[in-house]
Amino acid sequence: MGRLFDELTRLATLEDGWHKVRANSGGPGGDGVTIEVFAQGLAPRLTRLQRTLAAGTYRPGPLRAVGIPKDGDGLRWLAIPCVRDRVAQSAAAAVLTPRLDPEMADDSFAYRAGRSVMDAVRRVARHRREGYTWVVDGDIERYFDSVPHDLLLAKLEPLVPDRPMLDLIGLWLENFSEHGRGLPQGSPLSPLLANIYLDAVDEAIARRGVRLVRFADDFVLLCRSEARAEAARRRMADLLAEHGLRLHPEKTRIVPFAQGFRFLGHLFVRSLVLRELADDGEDDTLTAATDALRRPALPPWRAADDVEAAIPPSAAPAPRFRVLYVTEQGRLLDRRNDAFVVRDRESVVDAESDPGRLPELLALPWRAVQRIELYPGTGATEAALRHAMATGREVVYVDGRGATIGTVRGPDEPRAGRHLAQARHALDPDLRRDLARRIVDGRLRNQRALVRRLNRRRKDPEAAAGLTRLNRLIRKLPLADDVPALLGLEGAAAALYWPALGRMLNHGWALDRRRRRPPPDPVNLVISFLSSLLYRDLAVLAARHGLHPGFGALHAARDGSPACISDLIEEFRAPLADGLAVYLFNNRMLAPDMFERPDPHTCRIDRDGTRAVIRGYEARLDRPVKSPRSGDRVRWRGLMAEQVQAYAHHVEGDAPYSPYVMDY
Repeated sequence: MGRLFDELTRLATLEDGWHKVRANSGGPGGDGVTIEVFAQGLAPRLTRLQRTLAAGTYRPGPLRAVGIPKDGDGLRWLAIPCVRDRVAQSAAAAVLTPRLDPEMADDSFAYRAGRSVMDAVRRVARHRREGYTWVVDGDIERYFDSVPHDLLLAKLEPLVPDRPMLDLIGLWLENFSEHGRGLPQGSPLSPLLANIYLDAVDEAIARRGVRLVRFADDFVLLCRSEARAEAARRRMADLLAEHGLRLHPEKTRIVPFAQGFRFLGHLFVRSLVLRELADDGEDDTLTAATDALRRPALPPWRAADDVEAAIPPSAAPAPRFRVLYVTEQGRLLDRRNDAFVVRDRESVVDAESDPGRLPELLALPWRAVQRIELYPGTGATEAALRHAMATGREVVYVDGRGATIGTVRGPDEPRAGRHLAQARHALDPDLRRDLARRIVDGRLRNQRALVRRLNRRRKDPEAAAGLTRLNRLIRKLPLADDVPALLGLEGAAAALYWPALGRMLNHGWALDRRRRRPPPDPVNLVISFLSSLLYRDLAVLAARHGLHPGFGALHAARDGSPACISDLIEEFRAPLADGLAVYLFNNRMLAPDMFERPDPHTCRIDRDGTRAVIRGYEARLDRPVKSPRSGDRVRWRGLMAEQVQAYAHHVEGDAPYSPYVMDY
């Protein structure tokens, strides 16, 4: 029996599936059992479901058809599974998503945690700024009703090497349609299957110099000329035909940005991105949206230069750890009452003596942001810096490579007992070796997991051979006598890891070894940039939890060296710096023209590249990840906070530290 299927049939997994079904409400399936009735006998119902799944005797119940009026004429039909089946399908989606979501192209935005309509809208606006001014505005005809089951299962087989799980998915598909086509639009599992089926189309079309933004079966292809747009439309039609699908003839057209088009409830006209506010005619919509544009509302988690989209406040997610990145030259951080504001100091001459005269682009309550980063060409008033210190918010000055120049922050809360516990671990050879071994173990296991994930499809023999040797080094960790021996094993692992990771890069990008100061090539530069972002996040969290930055275990305590932060970052480097860099390059989110190499030993990244790295980092951190302690789905910064707290508890003797280890 497969590992994924084993996880699905755990009672705890099915209980989580039940909670999702109950939270989503919804009516009964074809058996007429409502959520309220199912809840009355919950424990025995879930136990029976678990037993029948594990024994292979489970059979899905009848579906209930529900018609929903479409925007035009006619109905869109949903097929609603029974509550019992929705519980099992929700559990299956929870088990499969962490495995399948990382495989999906970055151009897909629907049904994915940490992604939204607004993220897709911003991506379209970004591509227009990059010169992709012709659009194929497309739609897949009757997509959910047309997906061939045999091709879908064939796509899943290499991604889900778990026969019982595949058989269960096949059983659900057969229950929906005896004709071998279609996904039930009322099933909790269908969104994930719908996305993974189109992933190959996403990747193939993006390799042709076309920029794709897809939200379920609605998509746009962005091109630099009308001729390329026409070629892209034909290519997309051919790709869909290979997958048993076809473009909708009446809903697919080629149009320039200057003419305007609608996508995901927004009107794109030239450089404007306008939320549609009226439905009774294009002129009324454009007038109302233009009025709204005069009152731009920017979400607090985006760069302050991203002012093209008029975004309603309701689009913002619940407040949590957020960073304000001020990247656009000429922006000035200021204070108004209790809020941080970003002003445009290049639009008014001789306003230095009175920053309040400058146009205000963005205002954020101080509680909505935990750190502010100022990039080259930006600045801050004394009032803003004093406000940051008074509220405990960190302001970081960053250079053009993403590295920290200096930091302004208020006084940290002293935690003398915790600091002494850290010092005790730094000075006691046995305590230091034990904690350092745990840190190196997490680092090496995550390096191994990352290369295994990336090599799953590629099947590069040299990378696989490197992983075999890396396994031997991991087995040697318990035998290391001291910290220098552990550092030696980490160095030997790095000599295997970096060439193997470099073999996972596409489109001519290269990486043979890690070079940090200064990074001489784009890949090393982006890894360093992402590491700096990660480093600053962990520094804020360490200060919040009362850890002294200078006392480490793997990294020795030295003047001017935050050894504790260097310890904490190790387990996160592979998923949030190294792997994310490969993802950004392979998905063409970073382009060669974003980098400048004035000499063989120097590499610089331009402002567009800086924004792409920051947005990629924030998008990755917004994705859910399973906490190894609670088992809950948390965002990456939540997981970082858990690990920082676990490190603190370890040095205080409360509980042994376990690093986060990626699943491969």
